[in-house]
Amino acid sequence: MRRDRHGRGIRGPIMPPSTPAWRTRAERFDDIVSMEIATYRRHLGPDVDRLDYGVLDVPESDPTPWEDGIPQARFFPMDKSSGVEGRIVFYRRPMEQLAPTPGALSLLVHAVVTQQLASFLGKFPEEIDYHGH
Repeated sequence: MRRDRHGRGIRGPIMPPSTPAWRTRAERFDDIVSMEIATYRRHLGPDVDRLDYGVLDVPESDPTPWEDGIPQARFFPMDKSSGVEGRIVFYRRPMEQLAPTPGALSLLVHAVVTQQLASFLGKFPEEIDYHGH
């Protein structure tokens, strides 16, 4: 039990950790990306497992000459002997800035994941998009 200092009542969190509002924006973004990848894993099978995935707040370097503006995700090839052919890194802050609402953020993440996976697989995004099926 905490001490009641200066008659203000017991101090503590406003919401218990079990409520959704307790999670940070970064944790919610991680959840959205994880759910998209899990859905594509069920939809596309083992092809999705050939990649590693990561999330960073912002890109660690300036955009390359062929990128328009700040990238939302990047693909990094890896040594195939490791069993992982590449890594896709998703950038939270650029996507959050483009999406005005949480629903729009989910749609944007879906579009970016779809685009990155399609590019890796050598297909058009429309060919693999599970929303289109």
